[in-house]
Amino acid sequence: MPSRPEVSLLPRIARLVVVAAICLSLGMHWALLQGIAWTGMLISFAREGAVIEAVQKTFDGQHGCALCHKVKEGRQSNPEQPQQTGNSMQKINAVLVEVTTLVTPAAATFSFVPLHELLVHRSELPETPPPRRGLA
Repeated sequence: MPSRPEVSLLPRIARLVVVAAICLSLGMHWALLQGIAWTGMLISFAREGAVIEAVQKTFDGQHGCALCHKVKEGRQSNPEQPQQTGNSMQKINAVLVEVTTLVTPAAATFSFVPLHELLVHRSELPETPPPRRGLA
């Protein structure tokens, strides 16, 4: 049995630490905690009633759980992290550009001749199979 070459785990661990540090510096831990809170709320509200009502209660902002309140307090207590504000749609619209003009291709570029030839070729009867050997 051939032995596997030894692979150092140090580069993988270093990458993981760097990714975790970037995520923490961007405030993604609050998004992760909020997602966990929403999942728990959705499950608990769905046990009590219909799924549509559970989704409405989860995301309306009036039926927050303890974890939701802690996440809100944590986001407000840390002012150096970027907060979501109402102008986030303006930022998205600044990046995305609407394209409303469509250019129609010229009529000469469409040709159905190869397709027609293919259909004519396919519509021919298949060759007759060789005779089968009888059971005698």
